[in-house]
Amino acid sequence: MDQQKLDRAIGRRLKTLRTQAGMTLNELAGRSGVSRAMIGRVERAQSSATAALLNKLCAALDVTLSDVVALAEKPPERLVRLADQPHWRDPDSGYRRRHASPPDAASGIEIIVVDLPAGARVSYSPWGRNAFTQQILMLEGTIAVHIDAKAVRLREGDCLDFDVMRAVMFENETKQDARYVIITRRGASYGKM
Repeated sequence: MDQQKLDRAIGRRLKTLRTQAGMTLNELAGRSGVSRAMIGRVERAQSSATAALLNKLCAALDVTLSDVVALAEKPPERLVRLADQPHWRDPDSGYRRRHASPPDAASGIEIIVVDLPAGARVSYSPWGRNAFTQQILMLEGTIAVHIDAKAVRLREGDCLDFDVMRAVMFENETKQDARYVIITRRGASYGKM
């Protein structure tokens, strides 16, 4: 899917989720800290949303980024071919994300494959409600995961379990791209790292 089509699909999905939640643009702006004007531009596909912006909107809507990027509006599937897996690229950092799991998988598990370019960083605000746990499995390269003030450096094969109740930043401090997998289970309880 090309970027313009994806921007339109993300905008429609965000608007649908906002209206399903019974929120006006002003209410979503107040909950998310994102301006009403910016939300409107993203919903109309006049602006590509960044990872940080989508994170704020998803937290305010109590949905995951996968709910928005995967655009899951059909019955659960057991198989999704590589060619059919939604891809998204953060226009700010170059961070690339592929939603590998079938949409609305019956298991409740989501698998996201991420490519984090050399020198890139992606920050996420803490979730206030409906927090979830996730694990990160490093496939290639090295990254630092900053959870609040604590940094954990991960190398190929390392796996980290953490929640989204605190600010999280993924940073590739090296000169080589990194690839990792994020595994999330919906409805999982969270704990402290």
